[in-house]
Amino acid sequence: MRYPVVCALLAGFVLATTAQAGIAQVTGRTLPPAEAGQQSGVPGAANERAIRARDNLEALVQGRLSTSDLSPQDLQDVLDFERMVRGEAIDNRSPRQQCIDAEVRRNGDRPTPLAWQVIRLKCR
Repeated sequence: MRYPVVCALLAGFVLATTAQAGIAQVTGRTLPPAEAGQQSGVPGAANERAIRARDNLEALVQGRLSTSDLSPQDLQDVLDFERMVRGEAIDNRSPRQQCIDAEVRRNGDRPTPLAWQVIRLKCR
């Protein structure tokens, strides 16, 4: 499953659960309760991943888990979930597109034709 799909599912989970009354407090951060996610309408597997990400984030914040205890996919789910809770947009651009955007900004947002050729060579 690609990260944008996971992020969209996690965003739906966060929006659905924060709309409900109960919000749990974890060291100053508001996290949706795990049991509220079961009514969110998010498909089963994604719902379970989102609940697991929430539980893992809570365990990390409380010190019961370390990042080395998590699989790479679980760690990515926790990172995506935490960003969604904070309200940050997840950057799902490719590394090439990120490079192009950065180079265009460095060139004053209006690169010359020659600068475009340089950007294409730099951002392969």
